[in-house]
Amino acid sequence: MLTETDFDPNQLVRDYGNIEAEVKACRQSAALFDFSFILSVCVSGPDALKAIARITERRLDDMAPGSIRYALSCGPNGYLRSDLTIWNEGGGRYTVMSGHPDDVTDLVEQTRTKGKDSSVAYLNDATAVFSVQGPDSFQALDGLVDGKRLRVLPYFGFAVFDMGGVPCCIGRLGYTGERGFEIILPVEHRKRLWEQLAQRAQPAGFAAADCLRIEAGFVLFANEFRLPVTARDAGLEAFCGSDAAPPRFRLICFRAETEEPPILWRPSKDLVAPVSGTIAITSACHSKLASRTIGLGYVPVTGTQPSQPFSDPSGQFQDVHEVPKPFYDRPKRRPRGAWN
Repeated sequence: MLTETDFDPNQLVRDYGNIEAEVKACRQSAALFDFSFILSVCVSGPDALKAIARITERRLDDMAPGSIRYALSCGPNGYLRSDLTIWNEGGGRYTVMSGHPDDVTDLVEQTRTKGKDSSVAYLNDATAVFSVQGPDSFQALDGLVDGKRLRVLPYFGFAVFDMGGVPCCIGRLGYTGERGFEIILPVEHRKRLWEQLAQRAQPAGFAAADCLRIEAGFVLFANEFRLPVTARDAGLEAFCGSDAAPPRFRLICFRAETEEPPILWRPSKDLVAPVSGTIAITSACHSKLASRTIGLGYVPVTGTQPSQPFSDPSGQFQDVHEVPKPFYDRPKRRPRGAWN
């Protein structure tokens, strides 16, 4: 179960004055996010992969240097705890990025007790993480870095670029369903590079990021993993090891009516598993794209009628109907698309 050390989006920058405009900028041009809250560590040494394998079952030994892999982490109870990105720097060095502190704690413990030929170094004090997202994100970075190299960077690939004399690790991925990049930079250059990027992309807070990821059908571990769920329950079995147990729930997208537009909405700590006819709502936002409240939640695999409305036991959401998942770009072609 989650603890009081959980990631809390309310501690982040909520917005820069207009959430709707920030979402629109990401969908139509480019938006700039500060994701430095993500915990980052470098795991290195001949046994680095063995240490990382203690927190994820995703296969990693076939990763090429310069590639990134999405993976899932489970807690001691075997249920999903968080999701990760793992960056293969080559030479037995991997950067592991997670929002959950227990992932880092477990990595440190594994290298201390079992990984005699591996070590873990914390990166958060030395680095910051920005994300430029949107169809014009390439144009936002072109000129600040070598545009020819950046243009051919593959999806879920990364390389080191010179940005105004500062070496930055830039990966092509994101959390919005749009084309974009994540940038790992030395923390001492954080202010200057943010100001330069803010002239080229709209600064956006986590409320916009939350809406964008819900529209794209992406999970937030502090929300979607609050219930004890497996990768199959969450529809994420492709990113985990073999799980023979049949799913108990389905993670669905929904539309609903609410009295107030949800902003940075989170489920309560006493969220309970759904039963027939009910839904355990885990995420919600007001989407301009959908012109209503939309969200993510779990329903039972059996005994449900997708054509019928689901009941929300909390009473916060009415007329809850399942809709195709995700709401935006179902084949996920946009983040892989070519640059204009």
